Amino acid sequence: MKAGTRERYPTAMAIALAVFFIVASVRCGAASNQQTASVAALERMAHVEFGALSAAELRMLQVAPTRDIAWASTSTDPNAPINDPAKAATWGPERTIRSAMIEWLLSNPEAAKLVHPSGLAVKAARITGKLDLSYLTINTPLMLVLCAISDGIDLRYSHYQSLDVRASWTGAIVGDQSVSTGDVVLRYGRYADASFYRAEIGGNLEANGGNFIGDEPLSVVDATVKGDALFHEDFETSGVVDFRLARIGRSLSFNHAHFTGKNDNGLNAERATIGGTLYWVDIEGTPKTQLDLEDARAMALWDDRKSWPAAGNLSLDGFVYSEFSGGPGDSESRLEWLRLQPLVMQKQPQPYRQLADVLRAAGRPEGAINVEVAHQDALRRLENLGFTDRLWRAALDVTIGYGYRPLRALWWILLFVALGGVLFRSGYRARLITPTEAEAYDVFVKTGEPPPHYPPFNSFVYSLENFLPVVDLHQGTYWRPNPRHTPMRPGKSDAQTATFDRLLAPMLRWYLWLHILAGWTITPLLFAGLAGLLRND
Repeated sequence: MKAGTRERYPTAMAIALAVFFIVASVRCGAASNQQTASVAALERMAHVEFGALSAAELRMLQVAPTRDIAWASTSTDPNAPINDPAKAATWGPERTIRSAMIEWLLSNPEAAKLVHPSGLAVKAARITGKLDLSYLTINTPLMLVLCAISDGIDLRYSHYQSLDVRASWTGAIVGDQSVSTGDVVLRYGRYADASFYRAEIGGNLEANGGNFIGDEPLSVVDATVKGDALFHEDFETSGVVDFRLARIGRSLSFNHAHFTGKNDNGLNAERATIGGTLYWVDIEGTPKTQLDLEDARAMALWDDRKSWPAAGNLSLDGFVYSEFSGGPGDSESRLEWLRLQPLVMQKQPQPYRQLADVLRAAGRPEGAINVEVAHQDALRRLENLGFTDRLWRAALDVTIGYGYRPLRALWWILLFVALGGVLFRSGYRARLITPTEAEAYDVFVKTGEPPPHYPPFNSFVYSLENFLPVVDLHQGTYWRPNPRHTPMRPGKSDAQTATFDRLLAPMLRWYLWLHILAGWTITPLLFAGLAGLLRND
């Protein structure tokens, strides 16, 4: 770089910086002048519209064109006792804002265009009269924090950006069929009935730490919440949070929430659609706390055992979910969960099938089978069945687990074949099972052995052939129990053996009939179970 160039470079930089600061100062001054003019215009219009203004109203008008917050209190400490809205009755007129002025500031064309795009923010004020924003289109956010709005807020059919009424005490909030492009925040305050029937909330619905004291504390029936619906951090109510038919884009979350009072309370989410997870965690309730998920849909469920409602207060018929994101995931625990439903609902098939599908998808096929068998047990226990139906279901249970455990029948087959083998062998030795041919019979009675040409007796094969249908192993044709034959057990003459043989003689024929009938029942059930023909899927 040449020497002249080096000398001119610092000079040019200094000139550029000086110009930048001059322009910036001019712009700041212009902005300040513009804000001052806006404030003056707002005060002038407000005086014409409302007459004398309180200190809090003047402060609100002064910060409306800026990003600042209008504190009505002398302290900006949110934890200061003088900012507790529970003590709003002691707040003087200097902390009072008429609701009509807020309505005017947000809706009057001339006034609204002077409000900063970041919105209107008021803290620690007592707002008198119902804040009626119904049917209005509000183009900026509204924040009313630590405020007392005893007559409530009316948002019916309005279009607004967002509403933040955190840490405030309010009367009823009615937002039926309203549209919000952002969040609705009702956190850490005390609220009467809040209704958003068929409303559309473009962001989150937040009620963390809120205390809802109305008879119908929070109704979001048939509404759309595109974000999360959150009820955390000591949320409390003595009523039912109503999400029937609601559509929630992400999660519906109750975590560390309290349901109190003597009347019905809890969550009603019948036919709600939840795009994310339904959380029901760390819930403190009463014997009347209900969780109604009938015909609801969620991507996942996360709950814990201590949060489950009392028996009879859980409704799950039609509830569809893909997995358990947290909480108990084993079949034994979840069957206890299903048994919390009212008795009339415990026999409905859908909750069992849904649970079985989820367990199977989670790699727990045995758990899924436990659930399917439990459903059949519930039907047998709760349905008004006749004696024959109950007997048939009991037989299906003990033999093949209602078709879900068909291999259980193999144990019965082995048991009958083994028992039959022992009895038939004892009967053969006592000569109570004899040849069916006359000549062979005479030889057997005399010697205890059949003629050499005659098929020998095998107790196991005899038992197996008589148990299995349509199986001929050439034993049953040649040998039969003979109850009229006198027991003859060579070398065994004691009284106990003689008594046993006399009892065995009539018993063998009866047992053979039972043996054959059991075979004709259990064997077809085995194959029907393996083919899935008896499952109630």
